[in-house]
Amino acid sequence: MRHLKLNRGKKRMKVIDLFCGCGGLSEGFEDAGFNIVCGNDVDKNMVESFKLNHPNAKAILGDITKIPSEELLNNNKKEDITLIIGGPPCQGFSSVGDRKEEDPRNKLFYEFVRVVKDIKPKIFVLENVTGILTMQGGKVKEIIKQEFEKLGYNVTIKILNAEEYGVPQKRRRVFFVGNLFGKEFEFPKVEFDGINKPFRTVWETIGDLPQIDSGKESKEYLEEPKTDFQKLLRNGQKELLYHSSPNHSEIMIKRMENIKQGQNHSNLPKELKLNKGYPNIYGRLIADEPSDTITGNCGCISAPGRFIHPLKHRAITVREASRLQSFRDNKIFVGNQNSKYKQVGNAVPPLLAKALALRIKDFLSENTR
Repeated sequence: MRHLKLNRGKKRMKVIDLFCGCGGLSEGFEDAGFNIVCGNDVDKNMVESFKLNHPNAKAILGDITKIPSEELLNNNKKEDITLIIGGPPCQGFSSVGDRKEEDPRNKLFYEFVRVVKDIKPKIFVLENVTGILTMQGGKVKEIIKQEFEKLGYNVTIKILNAEEYGVPQKRRRVFFVGNLFGKEFEFPKVEFDGINKPFRTVWETIGDLPQIDSGKESKEYLEEPKTDFQKLLRNGQKELLYHSSPNHSEIMIKRMENIKQGQNHSNLPKELKLNKGYPNIYGRLIADEPSDTITGNCGCISAPGRFIHPLKHRAITVREASRLQSFRDNKIFVGNQNSKYKQVGNAVPPLLAKALALRIKDFLSENTR
């Protein structure tokens, strides 16, 4: 297939981020040298966060079904857009072989397809949970792939483990990468293998932050970074943001006092156990390992997962959660505490996004002139 032309001057290649959230994908692509020109989401706080962290991009709040593709261009020409990235919900494919674009359960995925069709970027990146690969025995994966193949894209699919790219977190997500060059895209090589280069750990990431108690807050750093990674994440920030603990009840603290690192609700003595709920709630992080997957409810210790601080009897703070996602300390989150937790937990870790973006940058260089 002939090489496609690409403007490879001093200007950075341009990207549109759909379902952008607070901008985890965008941050990684920006760090890799791309120019984010627009982001769209339906959540007001997420869009406000995106806007503050990406001031040169157009931030559009609203339902993507009501937004013309031209509005996403932000005064650019279609041919100026190199990539479209994002994580549209695909869980609406509930019946075998369902391809109905008008089905409201599937409309957001098809809106992503619509924008890709209208703008025709050289590459697109679609991110989702790994469960999408096995839905309906793999048929949903094939539907997604075929929709883009009909537009002329060669689609490559792979699950990436965040901890293998420097993120201190066990997080697995699937990425669909499509390109117009007619070639198989090779995903980035593993950077951390856990042996020759150990995975980054919870304590390597948050160990320099003040060890506050339940219901307390700290707005200043009390000591210097202890690791190179902590220094990288602090990024010259002087004021400590979002390091405030939820105020737990006396019985909740009593339960946490009886849970060691790596343990959870199932390890509690009978008199402290809840009568109902998931057995893996009240999970405590292990200091010398990567964290479990950070989710949008990581500030709630009664949610499934390990979200209790390794040493203190409280849930991790928004700042600690954002560090475990590899966000730097100058990242701004708008909204109340629950919204901030949601924004952090729903994001693609920037370090993972950067690794993918750098590989895409090389792929573009290899296939354009």
